[in-house]
Amino acid sequence: MSPYNYIPTESYIMKRILGLSKDTRTELDPTTIDQTTNATTDVSGGGGGAATTEGGIPSSSLPESPTNSSQDDETTNTETTTTSVSPPLHKLQITDPTSHPRALKILFLSSDTGGGHRASATSLAQQFQTLFPGSSYALCDIVQLDGPPPYNMLVKSYKHLSAHPQQWKLVYNVSNTRAYEMLADVHMKSAMERSVRRRIQSYDPDVVVSVHPLMTNVPVLACRNIAEDTGRHLPIFTVCTDLGSAHSMWFANGVEKLFVASDAIRELAMQRGKVPLEKIVMSGLPIRHDFAVQAIKMGERHG
Repeated sequence: MSPYNYIPTESYIMKRILGLSKDTRTELDPTTIDQTTNATTDVSGGGGGAATTEGGIPSSSLPESPTNSSQDDETTNTETTTTSVSPPLHKLQITDPTSHPRALKILFLSSDTGGGHRASATSLAQQFQTLFPGSSYALCDIVQLDGPPPYNMLVKSYKHLSAHPQQWKLVYNVSNTRAYEMLADVHMKSAMERSVRRRIQSYDPDVVVSVHPLMTNVPVLACRNIAEDTGRHLPIFTVCTDLGSAHSMWFANGVEKLFVASDAIRELAMQRGKVPLEKIVMSGLPIRHDFAVQAIKMGERHG
Protein backbone atom coordinates (compact mmCIF):
# COMPACT_ATOMS: atom_id res chain seq x y z
CA MET A 1 0.00 0.00 0.00
CA SER A 2 1.28 3.46 -0.84
CA PRO A 3 2.16 5.69 2.13
CA TYR A 4 0.02 8.36 0.57
CA ASN A 5 -3.06 6.28 1.27
CA TYR A 6 -2.58 7.21 4.91
CA ILE A 7 -3.95 10.56 5.99
CA PRO A 8 -1.07 12.39 7.70
CA THR A 9 -2.69 13.50 10.93
CA GLU A 10 -1.33 14.35 14.32
CA SER A 11 -4.77 13.64 15.85
CA TYR A 12 -4.46 9.92 15.10
CA ILE A 13 -1.05 9.76 16.76
CA MET A 14 -2.38 11.62 19.79
CA LYS A 15 -5.24 9.18 20.28
CA ARG A 16 -2.91 6.18 20.14
CA ILE A 17 -0.43 7.78 22.54
CA LEU A 18 -3.08 8.94 24.97
CA GLY A 19 -4.76 5.56 24.95
CA LEU A 20 -1.62 4.16 26.56
CA SER A 21 -0.45 7.08 28.69
CA LYS A 22 -3.58 8.57 30.23
CA ASP A 23 -3.53 6.21 33.20
CA THR A 24 -0.03 7.37 34.16
CA ARG A 25 -1.12 10.92 34.94
CA THR A 26 -0.70 12.19 38.47
CA GLU A 27 -2.06 15.41 39.84
CA LEU A 28 0.62 18.05 40.26
CA ASP A 29 0.44 20.33 43.24
CA PRO A 30 0.65 23.81 41.63
CA THR A 31 2.24 25.19 44.77
CA THR A 32 5.19 22.81 44.46
CA ILE A 33 7.96 24.07 42.20
CA ASP A 34 11.18 22.24 41.58
CA GLN A 35 13.94 24.79 42.03
CA THR A 36 16.71 22.39 41.02
CA THR A 37 19.46 24.44 39.42
CA ASN A 38 21.00 23.62 36.08
CA ALA A 39 23.55 25.08 33.73
CA THR A 40 20.74 26.06 31.38
CA THR A 41 17.64 28.15 31.87
CA ASP A 42 14.09 27.48 30.70
CA VAL A 43 11.70 30.11 29.46
CA SER A 44 8.77 30.29 31.84
CA GLY A 45 6.30 27.57 30.94
CA GLY A 46 3.37 25.62 32.29
CA GLY A 47 -0.19 24.77 31.43
CA GLY A 48 -2.69 26.60 29.30
CA GLY A 49 -0.76 26.08 26.09
CA ALA A 50 2.65 27.13 27.33
CA ALA A 51 5.83 25.58 26.02
CA THR A 52 9.43 25.63 27.14
CA THR A 53 12.62 24.81 25.33
CA GLU A 54 15.73 23.95 27.28
CA GLY A 55 18.41 26.55 26.78
CA GLY A 56 16.39 29.69 27.53
CA ILE A 57 15.01 30.23 24.01
CA PRO A 58 11.30 29.74 23.36
CA SER A 59 10.43 27.22 20.68
CA SER A 60 8.93 29.93 18.48
CA SER A 61 12.28 31.72 18.16
CA LEU A 62 14.64 28.80 17.66
CA PRO A 63 15.85 28.25 14.09
CA GLU A 64 13.93 25.54 12.25
CA SER A 65 16.87 24.32 10.20
CA PRO A 66 20.57 25.11 9.79
CA THR A 67 19.98 25.43 6.05
CA ASN A 68 17.98 28.61 6.59
CA SER A 69 19.93 31.23 4.66
CA SER A 70 18.62 34.04 6.84
CA GLN A 71 20.67 32.83 9.79
CA ASP A 72 24.40 32.36 9.94
CA ASP A 73 26.38 30.58 12.60
CA GLU A 74 26.75 33.66 14.73
CA THR A 75 23.04 34.41 14.65
CA THR A 76 22.12 30.86 15.58
CA ASN A 77 24.56 30.70 18.46
CA THR A 78 23.91 34.14 19.96
CA GLU A 79 20.20 34.57 19.36
CA THR A 80 18.44 36.33 22.23
CA THR A 81 14.83 36.96 23.15
CA THR A 82 12.86 39.55 25.04
CA THR A 83 10.69 36.89 26.70
CA SER A 84 10.91 37.09 30.47
CA VAL A 85 12.97 34.27 31.93
CA SER A 86 12.07 32.49 35.13
CA PRO A 87 14.46 31.08 37.70
CA PRO A 88 15.90 27.74 36.62
CA LEU A 89 13.18 25.12 36.76
CA HIS A 90 12.31 22.20 34.56
CA LYS A 91 9.22 20.63 36.07
CA LEU A 92 6.27 20.90 33.74
CA GLN A 93 3.25 22.48 35.38
CA ILE A 94 -0.49 22.12 34.91
CA THR A 95 -1.54 25.57 36.07
CA ASP A 96 -5.20 24.71 36.69
CA PRO A 97 -5.59 20.95 37.16
CA THR A 98 -9.08 21.38 38.61
CA SER A 99 -10.37 22.99 35.40
CA HIS A 100 -8.30 20.70 33.17
CA PRO A 101 -8.35 17.23 34.76
CA ARG A 102 -7.28 15.55 31.49
CA ALA A 103 -4.28 17.82 30.91
CA LEU A 104 -0.95 16.12 30.30
CA LYS A 105 2.70 17.02 30.71
CA ILE A 106 4.60 16.04 27.57
CA LEU A 107 8.36 16.02 27.04
CA PHE A 108 9.46 16.04 23.39
CA LEU A 109 12.99 14.96 22.54
CA SER A 110 14.17 16.80 19.44
CA SER A 111 17.10 18.60 17.88
CA ASP A 112 17.65 21.37 15.35
CA THR A 113 19.19 19.09 12.75
CA GLY A 114 16.67 19.80 10.05
CA GLY A 115 13.32 21.55 10.33
CA GLY A 116 11.24 18.37 10.20
CA HIS A 117 12.01 17.21 13.74
CA ARG A 118 10.96 20.43 15.45
CA ALA A 119 8.00 20.93 13.12
CA SER A 120 6.71 17.46 13.97
CA ALA A 121 7.11 18.02 17.70
CA THR A 122 5.36 21.37 17.49
CA SER A 123 2.47 19.91 15.48
CA LEU A 124 2.01 17.09 17.97
CA ALA A 125 2.25 19.47 20.93
CA GLN A 126 -0.41 21.75 19.49
CA GLN A 127 -2.70 18.79 18.99
CA PHE A 128 -2.18 17.69 22.59
CA GLN A 129 -3.29 21.15 23.67
CA THR A 130 -6.29 21.08 21.33
CA LEU A 131 -7.54 17.67 22.45
CA PHE A 132 -6.51 18.07 26.09
CA PRO A 133 -6.71 21.75 27.09
CA GLY A 134 -4.33 22.83 29.79
CA SER A 135 -1.59 20.44 28.72
CA SER A 136 1.97 21.70 28.88
CA TYR A 137 5.02 20.57 26.97
CA ALA A 138 8.73 21.14 26.58
CA LEU A 139 11.28 20.41 23.86
CA CYS A 140 14.67 19.15 24.97
CA ASP A 141 17.83 18.24 23.05
CA ILE A 142 19.33 15.63 25.36
CA VAL A 143 22.14 14.80 22.94
CA GLN A 144 23.46 18.35 22.81
CA LEU A 145 23.10 18.77 26.57
CA ASP A 146 24.18 15.37 27.86
CA GLY A 147 25.70 13.48 24.96
CA PRO A 148 29.38 12.61 24.55
CA PRO A 149 31.45 13.71 21.54
CA PRO A 150 30.87 13.62 18.64
CA TYR A 151 27.10 13.48 19.13
CA ASN A 152 26.88 16.65 21.22
CA MET A 153 28.40 18.58 18.29
CA LEU A 154 25.77 17.46 15.80
CA VAL A 155 23.78 20.70 15.73
CA LYS A 156 26.90 22.74 15.04
CA SER A 157 28.08 20.26 12.43
CA TYR A 158 24.76 19.96 10.64
CA LYS A 159 24.97 23.20 8.71
CA HIS A 160 28.40 22.29 7.39
CA LEU A 161 27.34 18.77 6.46
CA SER A 162 24.16 19.95 4.76
CA ALA A 163 26.28 22.24 2.59
CA HIS A 164 28.63 19.37 1.67
CA PRO A 165 26.44 16.46 0.49
CA GLN A 166 29.31 14.03 -0.08
CA GLN A 167 30.52 14.45 3.49
CA TRP A 168 26.97 14.06 4.75
CA LYS A 169 26.55 10.90 2.69
CA LEU A 170 29.78 9.44 4.11
CA VAL A 171 28.79 10.19 7.72
CA TYR A 172 25.28 8.83 7.17
CA ASN A 173 26.39 5.62 5.48
CA VAL A 174 29.11 4.84 8.02
CA SER A 175 26.82 5.51 10.98
CA ASN A 176 24.03 3.45 9.43
CA THR A 177 25.99 0.19 9.52
CA ARG A 178 25.15 -2.49 12.07
CA ALA A 179 28.67 -2.40 13.53
CA TYR A 180 28.50 1.33 14.17
CA GLU A 181 24.97 1.03 15.50
CA MET A 182 26.10 -1.48 18.13
CA LEU A 183 29.12 0.63 19.07
CA ALA A 184 27.08 3.82 19.33
CA ASP A 185 24.43 2.08 21.40
CA VAL A 186 26.95 0.95 24.01
CA HIS A 187 28.86 4.24 23.95
CA MET A 188 25.81 6.48 24.34
CA LYS A 189 24.12 4.39 27.01
CA SER A 190 27.25 4.16 29.14
CA ALA A 191 28.17 7.84 28.69
CA MET A 192 24.83 9.60 29.09
CA GLU A 193 22.03 7.41 30.45
CA ARG A 194 22.31 8.65 34.04
CA SER A 195 22.37 12.30 32.96
CA VAL A 196 19.44 11.76 30.61
CA ARG A 197 17.52 9.98 33.35
CA ARG A 198 18.01 12.91 35.73
CA ARG A 199 17.05 15.41 33.04
CA ILE A 200 13.85 13.57 32.11
CA GLN A 201 12.92 13.25 35.78
CA SER A 202 13.45 16.98 36.28
CA TYR A 203 10.55 17.63 33.90
CA ASP A 204 8.23 15.17 35.67
CA PRO A 205 6.43 14.30 32.40
CA ASP A 206 3.42 12.04 31.95
CA VAL A 207 4.71 10.91 28.56
CA VAL A 208 7.91 11.21 26.52
CA VAL A 209 7.86 11.49 22.73
CA SER A 210 11.01 11.23 20.62
CA VAL A 211 11.10 12.75 17.15
CA HIS A 212 14.83 12.25 16.55
CA PRO A 213 16.83 9.06 15.77
CA LEU A 214 19.60 9.84 18.26
CA MET A 215 17.03 10.16 21.05
CA THR A 216 15.53 6.68 21.14
CA ASN A 217 17.88 4.06 22.60
CA VAL A 218 19.10 6.03 25.63
CA PRO A 219 15.71 7.56 26.56
CA VAL A 220 14.08 4.11 26.35
CA LEU A 221 16.57 2.81 28.91
CA ALA A 222 16.25 5.96 31.02
CA CYS A 223 12.43 5.73 31.12
CA ARG A 224 12.65 2.06 32.06
CA ASN A 225 15.04 2.89 34.92
CA ILE A 226 12.82 5.77 36.06
CA ALA A 227 9.87 3.37 36.24
CA GLU A 228 11.93 0.92 38.30
CA ASP A 229 13.10 3.69 40.64
CA THR A 230 9.68 5.32 41.13
CA GLY A 231 7.26 2.46 40.63
CA ARG A 232 5.40 4.59 38.08
CA HIS A 233 5.34 3.62 34.42
CA LEU A 234 6.64 6.37 32.13
CA PRO A 235 5.62 5.65 28.52
CA ILE A 236 7.89 6.67 25.67
CA PHE A 237 6.93 6.80 22.00
CA THR A 238 8.86 7.40 18.79
CA VAL A 239 7.44 9.32 15.84
CA CYS A 240 9.69 8.72 12.83
CA THR A 241 9.80 11.86 10.68
CA ASP A 242 11.30 10.14 7.61
CA LEU A 243 9.17 8.83 4.75
CA GLY A 244 11.13 6.85 2.14
CA SER A 245 14.17 5.69 4.09
CA ALA A 246 15.37 6.08 7.67
CA HIS A 247 18.48 5.71 9.80
CA SER A 248 18.65 2.50 11.82
CA MET A 249 18.92 4.41 15.10
CA TRP A 250 15.25 5.36 14.84
CA PHE A 251 14.22 1.84 15.74
CA ALA A 252 14.61 1.22 19.46
CA ASN A 253 12.10 -1.54 20.11
CA GLY A 254 11.65 -0.71 23.80
CA VAL A 255 9.15 2.06 22.98
CA GLU A 256 5.43 1.65 23.60
CA LYS A 257 4.65 2.40 19.95
CA LEU A 258 6.63 3.45 16.90
CA PHE A 259 4.71 5.70 14.51
CA VAL A 260 5.79 5.50 10.87
CA ALA A 261 4.59 7.01 7.61
CA SER A 262 5.19 4.31 5.01
CA ASP A 263 5.51 0.61 4.31
CA ALA A 264 9.22 1.10 3.62
CA ILE A 265 9.86 2.49 7.11
CA ARG A 266 7.78 -0.24 8.70
CA GLU A 267 9.87 -2.90 6.98
CA LEU A 268 13.10 -1.21 8.06
CA ALA A 269 11.87 -1.05 11.64
CA MET A 270 11.17 -4.77 11.68
CA GLN A 271 14.35 -5.79 9.85
CA ARG A 272 16.95 -3.43 11.36
CA GLY A 273 15.40 -2.67 14.73
CA LYS A 274 13.59 -5.98 15.28
CA VAL A 275 10.57 -3.93 16.34
CA PRO A 276 7.53 -6.22 16.66
CA LEU A 277 4.78 -5.53 14.18
CA GLU A 278 2.26 -4.95 16.97
CA LYS A 279 4.31 -1.98 18.16
CA ILE A 280 4.36 -0.26 14.77
CA VAL A 281 1.56 2.15 13.86
CA MET A 282 1.07 3.44 10.33
CA SER A 283 0.11 7.04 10.96
CA GLY A 284 1.53 9.30 8.28
CA LEU A 285 3.69 12.32 9.08
CA PRO A 286 2.55 14.87 11.66
CA ILE A 287 1.40 18.10 10.03
CA ARG A 288 0.11 21.38 11.35
CA HIS A 289 -3.58 21.23 12.17
CA ASP A 290 -4.25 24.13 9.79
CA PHE A 291 -3.06 21.99 6.87
CA ALA A 292 -5.34 19.14 7.88
CA VAL A 293 -8.34 21.48 8.07
CA GLN A 294 -7.52 22.89 4.65
CA ALA A 295 -7.12 19.40 3.18
CA ILE A 296 -10.56 18.43 4.46
CA LYS A 297 -12.06 21.56 2.94
CA MET A 298 -10.41 20.85 -0.39
CA GLY A 299 -11.68 17.28 -0.28
CA GLU A 300 -15.22 18.44 0.37
CA ARG A 301 -14.96 20.93 -2.43
CA HIS A 302 -13.75 18.37 -4.97
CA GLY A 303 -15.59 15.33 -3.59
